[in-house]
Amino acid sequence: MLTMTSALRRTAATVSAVGALTALGLAPAAAHDEVLSTSPEQDAVLETAPEQIELSYSGEIMDIGHQVLVTGPDGQSVTEGPLERDGSQVIQPLAETGSEEGTYQVVWRVVSSDGHPIEGTYTYEVGDSVDITTPAPTLSTTPTETPTGEGADSSDSSAQAQDAAVQENSGSFSGWAVGATVVVLALAVIGLLGLMSRRRRKN
Repeated sequence: MLTMTSALRRTAATVSAVGALTALGLAPAAAHDEVLSTSPEQDAVLETAPEQIELSYSGEIMDIGHQVLVTGPDGQSVTEGPLERDGSQVIQPLAETGSEEGTYQVVWRVVSSDGHPIEGTYTYEVGDSVDITTPAPTLSTTPTETPTGEGADSSDSSAQAQDAAVQENSGSFSGWAVGATVVVLALAVIGLLGLMSRRRRKN
């Protein structure tokens, strides 16, 4: 009788354990909330700076431990004022210093509806994302070409005129030298003839 009672008790305990495990398996597993959208969006390029950051989640965010930090291109915080929570939406106002052009980083942390903290980060840009730079001037190594056309003709004419002037001067100098030589020779002949005439008279 005792053996039968013990067997019944063990069977009942086994059935209870199996039922509990089955119930746990059929129960929906609790999941963390997820961010559904952001404003500005991730990697967005904006012409004007936003006035606030808006984050929307898949579940109602708990009113504890939430924080949104936005830093500008210089690494300084541009958040201003307290964070606002409205159900599944979180809003963080921004300061006017967040209007400078450059890349901004958003780091957020909230507590989801299941009590677990979740966090994330993304960036957006303000201003033109394309940086147009003026190319530096390069030194030219192209050899200088000989001038052509009227300039070349003028240069050739000038060179020819200079050559003609030199030749003319050389001709004038040569003629003057020849004339002087003739005069000297004539004077020498006259002197010689005079000397010979005097000697004849003496003899």
